[in-house]
Amino acid sequence: MRIMTPQRQDALRITLTITICMLAGKLLHLDSPVYLALYPTILMTKGKDYSWAGMLRTFLPTFAAASLALLICEIFANHPFVIWTLSLLFFDTLRRRADTPAKAGAMLMPTFNWILIIVFSQHTSMDMPMRIHEIGLSMLITACVAKAMLLILPQAKGGKPPAFSPKPVSFQQRLVSLGLIGGGLACLMIVDIVSATFCMVPVVAAATQPGRDKFLEVVERRFITQVGGCAIAVIFTLLMAGHQSILSYYALGLGTLIFLITNWMTHADGPARDLHADALLATLLPIQLYMGNQTLGLESTYLRAWELTVTLGILFTLHQLTRRSDNTRQAR
Repeated sequence: MRIMTPQRQDALRITLTITICMLAGKLLHLDSPVYLALYPTILMTKGKDYSWAGMLRTFLPTFAAASLALLICEIFANHPFVIWTLSLLFFDTLRRRADTPAKAGAMLMPTFNWILIIVFSQHTSMDMPMRIHEIGLSMLITACVAKAMLLILPQAKGGKPPAFSPKPVSFQQRLVSLGLIGGGLACLMIVDIVSATFCMVPVVAAATQPGRDKFLEVVERRFITQVGGCAIAVIFTLLMAGHQSILSYYALGLGTLIFLITNWMTHADGPARDLHADALLATLLPIQLYMGNQTLGLESTYLRAWELTVTLGILFTLHQLTRRSDNTRQAR
């Protein structure tokens, strides 16, 4: 009898956790079921500590950021410029403290959830306190399911992650982050394009990189994973067409898709592993966001892919323009 390899066991545990959470998001009829795709995927692909305290440290900054953003929106509802200014202070505080790669990565979810709450408060009539409630509930469900799967399929003990000595964040790095993230938020607050809010994920990821080469690397990788993930989501949606309301069929198809990607991820190392993790998240978000029992949401998925392409194209263009400016300055 062949014993399951540690990589295959990790892939199965990740698959079951994400699949169960996504199904729970559908069955509970939440207003925002996307959180039950976002949080389990982030936790299972990026998390290192799955103790209760470790998961609390992972989720608490995100929940606190979303709650504080809602409080600011309620207090300054008629003063969007004040909301934007306070947002800049929040972004700069996080960036200034992100003096290691781990801290820079941990900045992504609090920043994105802050932006999400601000934009949806400005342009939708959603019950935002209920959204905060659903964020907390989604985190609790994710933690419980992840803990249960760890009991069934224990995680092999791995080595300690590499330690990085803190490097002070320069004024230039903070300025770049504020310019990109703050400019993106200002655009979303002024123009009613709520569907483009998720485009801020690659913007935040690129804006928090320490140098120009890493910035370009993130932009190129996110183009492959984000747009490619939308393409995979379209194929999955077409395969589910007409049968997505059959829970067993949907669960089997979803679980198979997740297992295929996570199996490749667990057998990869370094940048290749991150590539598969990003692709997994980019694939699952449009599925959870747009596919309903009676609708496929293909138009929304196509729109998402186009908006991501435009966003990443703008980031690439900014990189090229600033590089040419630097080269011209050095030549002089």
